[in-house]
Amino acid sequence: MTWRKIAANTFYQLAGKGFSILTNILVLALITRALGVEQFGEYILATTVPTFLYLVGDFGLNAVFLREVAQDSNHVKKFGSLLSLRMVLAAVSLVLGLAYAFFYPHDPLIRLGIIVALTTVFTQGVFVSLNALFQHNLRYDLSVLAGIVAHLATAGLVVWGFLAGAGFLFFVAAWAATAFVLGVVAFLLSGKISERPRFAWDFRWIRRLLILSSPIGLMLIFSQINSMADVFLLRALDSAEAVGIYRLGYKVFENILPIPIFFVNALYPVMLLDHKQSIGVLYKRLSQALGVLLAASAVLILVVFPLAPFLIFVLGGESFEASSLVLRILTLSLPLFFVSAPLQWFLITVGKEKILPLIYAVAAFSNVLINVLFIPRFSYYASLFATIFAEVLILILLVGAFWRFRRALPYS
Repeated sequence: MTWRKIAANTFYQLAGKGFSILTNILVLALITRALGVEQFGEYILATTVPTFLYLVGDFGLNAVFLREVAQDSNHVKKFGSLLSLRMVLAAVSLVLGLAYAFFYPHDPLIRLGIIVALTTVFTQGVFVSLNALFQHNLRYDLSVLAGIVAHLATAGLVVWGFLAGAGFLFFVAAWAATAFVLGVVAFLLSGKISERPRFAWDFRWIRRLLILSSPIGLMLIFSQINSMADVFLLRALDSAEAVGIYRLGYKVFENILPIPIFFVNALYPVMLLDHKQSIGVLYKRLSQALGVLLAASAVLILVVFPLAPFLIFVLGGESFEASSLVLRILTLSLPLFFVSAPLQWFLITVGKEKILPLIYAVAAFSNVLINVLFIPRFSYYASLFATIFAEVLILILLVGAFWRFRRALPYS
């Protein structure tokens, strides 16, 4: 496999993301205007609860699955057990989400919104599992196509709801419809690849998956805490308005963050093959990837920073004007996020993933602590600083882990 193959699959994902950004612009512009700042903050809370829990179902299983397949292609036949395990983890996510919905003193309408949003944990589990097959076969075009269909369906629902004067609960349901359509369409498209998905239960294989994926899974959970804890803490320590202002700026930012992830998704199977060839080839691949992503982050800063006020006005109108500063400050931190992605997956490739949960646990703890201490005084600016500080900490620790590995195993 060559850079052309990596570029093609990165392009498929970017094209899909570009389409989702366009539909998200329409969807967010309509929802913010329909709900206003406060109810938009509650909408963010309701849709964040299942998103926060998706990583329980993910748990890094795909990365281990792909690494095992790279060593022994017969493991592809175990996909049915991967799918079954995901459904069990999705059920665990549902229970955790329901516990939060019922034990926290939410308004009944907000509680119902959270419950509706939680129905997505199962279809999301199906889609993420199928992505393991798509990634193994470098057929991200199928995954992207499923995403396009899902976003079209959601955009249609939101437009209809806006014109009909629908409220909070309808828009949460429209958001949930995306995951449902995504899972169903991806399942139908999976028929185009050789490894047909089906349920199975191989206890030994499942146990092996859980053991091997636990470092990555814990890393992802801590990473999710790092990126989403501010929603819950802002709502508890400040207000729904603060959530709405901060998270609209963050919504734009988080639509940029998948770029390095898409790139590394396409790169990871190639890195596995590079590692089998020699560590020197893998070092070279990492160096090239870091150069590409740093250049991309610089270009995005030059584009997004001056456009931030315009983007926020389009998405939220004048009532969300304060979100433009949030977006500008977050945009300046893009190089941190772009560089950390390939370093993280380099460590996974060379089997040093056990350090990752510790790195992300330290970052998550720091993030939560800063939010708890400073939100009462500085509102969402505390969350903004906590997000950037945590990413600086992650990058420093990743670079340290990389150099420790390199010193222990010199270039060859």
